[in-house]
Amino acid sequence: MTQPNPHSSSRINRSAYEPKKFQTILEDEDHLLEYTSVSDETIDTLTLKHPIIEHCTFDHVIFTSCNFNKFEVSESTFKNCDFSNCILDEESLYQVQFTDCKLVGTVLDQSYLNDVTFSNCKMDLAGLNKLNVKHASFQQTSLNDATFNDCTFKKISFNDCQINHISFMFTKLKGVDLSTSHFKQLELEDFQLRNVIVNEEQAVQLAHQFLGLKIKL
Repeated sequence: MTQPNPHSSSRINRSAYEPKKFQTILEDEDHLLEYTSVSDETIDTLTLKHPIIEHCTFDHVIFTSCNFNKFEVSESTFKNCDFSNCILDEESLYQVQFTDCKLVGTVLDQSYLNDVTFSNCKMDLAGLNKLNVKHASFQQTSLNDATFNDCTFKKISFNDCQINHISFMFTKLKGVDLSTSHFKQLELEDFQLRNVIVNEEQAVQLAHQFLGLKIKL
């Protein structure tokens, strides 16, 4: 099979990827899977140390109770996949897209995200603590009761997301725009609100939550 240019993901012909089962990653001594399309598969209770995914597509793949410590993924897409309650700690993601995926209760603590998009995903109760985020975008994604504690954000966006009771403890939020997202309460210290971008309704909610103010409109 002719492999696409690994230095230009925008020109990759994903239709040329070779269909394989995810389990073929076990056949490689480095646990590497590349230039592969995986679809309609369920992976149960699989534990792997430092699996590597490069230039792959996943569609309708369910990972059940899997533990992928130091999961490394680059220039790949996941669509209609389910990682709920999996452990993906110390993960490294570069140019990765998650679309219509479920990551409910998924643990992604101490992970690195660069050019990563979560679009129309369900990530309630996810653990995203101690993240190092260079560039990440959450679009129309549910993050209710998720935790982003002790994180470092360089560039992050939340567009039309559900973020009620999301926790940002010990995380600097300067310049983070929450104005298009939806919440009643946030879990953070009042001083963290400095330079956070919110809309008028959210400002009222936060003033009531942190200052006890009742504002007449």
